[in-house]
Amino acid sequence: MKSLLLLLLAALLPAQDDPAAAAARAMREGRFADAERLYRALIKQIPQEPRLQLNLALALHSGKKYADANLAFAQFLKTNPPPGPVHLVAGLSLLKANQPCQAAPILEKAKRWQASEQVLTELADAYSACQRYPQAGAAYTEAAAKATANAGRLKRAAARAYWLARDYPAARPLFTALRPTFSNDPEFLYEFGDTLARTEGAEAGLPLLERSVELAPTLTPARGALGRALVEAGRHADAIPHLTAAAPADATLLMPLSRAYKATGRVEDAARTERQYRNSLAPQN
Repeated sequence: MKSLLLLLLAALLPAQDDPAAAAARAMREGRFADAERLYRALIKQIPQEPRLQLNLALALHSGKKYADANLAFAQFLKTNPPPGPVHLVAGLSLLKANQPCQAAPILEKAKRWQASEQVLTELADAYSACQRYPQAGAAYTEAAAKATANAGRLKRAAARAYWLARDYPAARPLFTALRPTFSNDPEFLYEFGDTLARTEGAEAGLPLLERSVELAPTLTPARGALGRALVEAGRHADAIPHLTAAAPADATLLMPLSRAYKATGRVEDAARTERQYRNSLAPQN
């Protein structure tokens, strides 16, 4: 990334411009506060030169002053430059400032410049953080196809993104291929088990969900998914402790819990739990 910043900087202003040369030298030497000061002074002298805003943005980004860098990048991007490395750095700066939804369209332009593993991964991260899970899954998958060392991690991220998008048919083959690598990862087993339960039926998902809970008894969503699958499989007594543990965090589990109570003869508990579920649907004042 440092070489990318210097490449951008080197192309911007002529070397014979002494203040600009001093600022560029400060950047090369890692004196980002000095570079910021020099570029701010240059902007006051030549406010009509948009490339100075880019130089300032690079100095601020390098100095980890991401909020200020984003303002300077925004000023430069108003000039509508062609897709290029500046869009990658500007998108990364927005991600560093926890603004993934703003980063995504800028990183989409970076992808038009270069659909590299790095660009695709950063774009996928932005989509995921912005809860655009179908797009995240596609971008992670595309990044994995270009990756070497990171291919497994990127496929794992793609599987999770598709699972979060409830695109279980897309998630299932990825989970299946990754299972040997993540066979003792409780979150992976939970997500894969939930996927199988939703696509192939409760019995298909139960072994993975049970193993997930065995490895991580405090993984509440996994216990909820296991309880739901046990109810669907007719194992109502086994489902009750898992649903009881998970329902405080997920009110939708109250109905399968009520069914489990009713099936095991606990009629009063079934009625009470159903009332709790209906109360959870009432508007909150």
